[in-house]
Amino acid sequence: MSEENSLIEIPRSEWTKLRDLYVHKDTDPQGYPCINNFIKWVENDPELKVTFLSLNGDWQKDGTFVLTVDLGTPLKHIYFNTLGDNLDRVTKALECLNSFENKYVFFGFCSRLKPAVEHIGKKYYTTKELLIVDTLWYSASKELIDTFTIEVPSGITLLNLTPEDAETINEIWPHRGPGSINFVKSLIKNNVNLGAYDDNGKLVAWCLRLPIGSLGLLQVLESHKRLGLGSLLVKSMAKKISALGDQVLAPVVTKNTASRGMFEKIGFRSIDTTYWAD
Repeated sequence: MSEENSLIEIPRSEWTKLRDLYVHKDTDPQGYPCINNFIKWVENDPELKVTFLSLNGDWQKDGTFVLTVDLGTPLKHIYFNTLGDNLDRVTKALECLNSFENKYVFFGFCSRLKPAVEHIGKKYYTTKELLIVDTLWYSASKELIDTFTIEVPSGITLLNLTPEDAETINEIWPHRGPGSINFVKSLIKNNVNLGAYDDNGKLVAWCLRLPIGSLGLLQVLESHKRLGLGSLLVKSMAKKISALGDQVLAPVVTKNTASRGMFEKIGFRSIDTTYWAD
């Protein structure tokens, strides 16, 4: 940490003021939806390890913040953003953490913020290379969502997921890792979600909502593919999120052409690239 800069914790009583600075950043993965998400999580569970930090305590000047979250996984999540004209202050704020390797994952940041993460990777990752994975960031307008019709196939019931479903979801999640089941449990507990169950009550498909406000962890079991369950869950979740007054967004791994095709067929459009890095 440099002598002249330090990170000062933003009191919980000020979080809503920070969030409201980003009210116009409602499609930014680390803007309004993300900040609002963690405000609601902490309201539900005040013991959650969520910390908002600012550079030298003057976040009100340009909304610069760094958010760290411990969800019981080996790597803490980092979320960060700035309303400044450049990335200087938010980069300095990140540098104050000064301990990245094997400690943090940068969760779902937009292309505008990528240079700050690349800077951290070059400066602080010494024994391994910072791995950055890109996804296309899709959006669906409220007008489009209002046209969605929900037709559930015979033998399928749509219900909210339960904590007991976390093991099934985590087991076949392509991005699972040590402790990731705790992340899945947090999503089920704190965010809207939806599961498709067969006549025997078995979970066969699901869609959750990520901390950045978007759809996530969409999955259909092999035994139930080609029944349109993926599209059904996306449309149903889109209606749920839109009913909350929120933007409907979704990251799709760039190489996953099948999933991209499904979202685009429904009417989602790509508005940016979003990245994960650890």
